[in-house]
Amino acid sequence: MVQFIQRLTAVFLIMFSLPVSGFAQNAFSAAYRVNTGIISFYDIDQRIKILRVLGATGPDLRQQATNALIDERLQVEAARNFGVTLDPAQLTRGISRYAEQRNLTTERLLAQMRGRGVSVEAFEDFISAGMIWQSLIRARFGNMASPTENELNSQLNTVAISSSSSIQLGEIALLYTERGQNATVALANQLVGQLRGGANFQNMAREYSRSRSSQNGGVIGWVAPNRLPPQLAAAVRGLGRGQVAEPIFIPAGVIIIKVLDSRIQTQQVAIPTKINVTYAHMVLPHAAGQQAETIRTATRLRRDLDGCRGIEARAAEFGNGSGVFGPVALGQIPADIGLQLARLEPRDSALMTGDNQVSVVVLCDRVSEMSDESRAALRNQLTGQNLQALAEGFMQELRRSSIIEKQ
Repeated sequence: MVQFIQRLTAVFLIMFSLPVSGFAQNAFSAAYRVNTGIISFYDIDQRIKILRVLGATGPDLRQQATNALIDERLQVEAARNFGVTLDPAQLTRGISRYAEQRNLTTERLLAQMRGRGVSVEAFEDFISAGMIWQSLIRARFGNMASPTENELNSQLNTVAISSSSSIQLGEIALLYTERGQNATVALANQLVGQLRGGANFQNMAREYSRSRSSQNGGVIGWVAPNRLPPQLAAAVRGLGRGQVAEPIFIPAGVIIIKVLDSRIQTQQVAIPTKINVTYAHMVLPHAAGQQAETIRTATRLRRDLDGCRGIEARAAEFGNGSGVFGPVALGQIPADIGLQLARLEPRDSALMTGDNQVSVVVLCDRVSEMSDESRAALRNQLTGQNLQALAEGFMQELRRSSIIEKQ
């Protein structure tokens, strides 16, 4: 017994005689500073273990964990500034729901975490951060996200065709703290001039940018223009692929934005409903080499239209397949015409080109027949999409206005 106590005492003496600097390099030392908060190496290791329990694999788990923790620190800080909090009872219910989604009991889920070396505190932080962020987004943007009746009606489409535009952006973030305000503004103007003259954006981002995206050549991914913060949205409005915006001034410095690419995406909106439309289709056939002139004719025709008024009487003036059709279910309309109609409001028109013909499509009317349950489901779906878009824009704003430093 005496020998055991002596050995135990020796272990403690060794531990407490280690230099403080030795502990500073260990698990609990700071890896990143996020504004006034700290992310430790221990936090990152714990998040990696959580990701592995949840089935994540791959060589970049550490970066995934780090990025997630940085975002969560910003989200929780923003929630605290808005007075959004989470009480213990809410957290308990949140963990229970999370377990149910994975077909587990709370006890079984926590046991899995403990078995893989995850502390209860780290897992609770993981769950609570997501819940607090959702509460903040609903509190701040809930009224903005709810669709109007016109927005609901425009989405009623049984063939589930809709479209959205998105742009791929690149950024160079210059901080005032590095060079001072005047020098930073001068550098930003210089870089914009060089970029517009053909300088390589990704190389410049790697050299000058202090954003996390600099490691990826400044690329920040695809976004819908309406998801951007107002200042950024205004800066890129009207820019085409490859164009560079004027410098954008934020409290911490200057942001340079380039539109790297743009695209149109299709997405599914699957809500059970019955929608009937009435539409006009005017076909203008043309011979080889005459498409440009026919497009000009079709454009003049569109300018003179008053909705669908008078089109039926003029059907004989146009090619085969012309006329006013409906009311007809969207599912019975050719997909290409259905896509055009999905984008239109009543009385609006669109121009289509095809083999040896140009045609004008006009939406005369759209009438939906939807149960109250289906309409509520559609409203919830669109609200969720709007909240997600607003949350992504808000998150980009938080990242750009924050101090994130590797220690």
